[in-house]
Amino acid sequence: MQRRRVLTSLGSLALLSGCLGNPSESTPETTTTTATDSETTESGRPATTTDECGWPQFCEGSEMLEVTVNGGFDGEVVLNPACREGETELSPGETETLIRQVDAETCDVKLLVDGEVAYDERIQDYEFVTLRVGPNGEITRRKEEL
Repeated sequence: MQRRRVLTSLGSLALLSGCLGNPSESTPETTTTTATDSETTESGRPATTTDECGWPQFCEGSEMLEVTVNGGFDGEVVLNPACREGETELSPGETETLIRQVDAETCDVKLLVDGEVAYDERIQDYEFVTLRVGPNGEITRRKEEL
């Protein structure tokens, strides 16, 4: 009978030792997180995609278009995105960025330089486009796709 009590006591101590432990020792914790897809475009910009948005699409809040006008250009530059109200006139040295307002947003975009259509395309839900207006009014286009 005495032997059973000793074995039971030792078993209880063994279980308690795992719970109490030394306070200076750290025990690894297990955390569960919901992962999101975090890809990067060629320019290093985060693609900001999530499970709700789906892949391959840019999500709400991501950049869709960036237009930069060279400081040496003295003509008129007008950005006209069909997915937004109104148009935006850009001054020399100015940059305008179009941000997605919803997941996987697409947009038809026109860029007018001195009254002439210099860019007229649809930006898809998986694209980021950079337009640069040079000092002579020429357009440099760069398109990144997920």
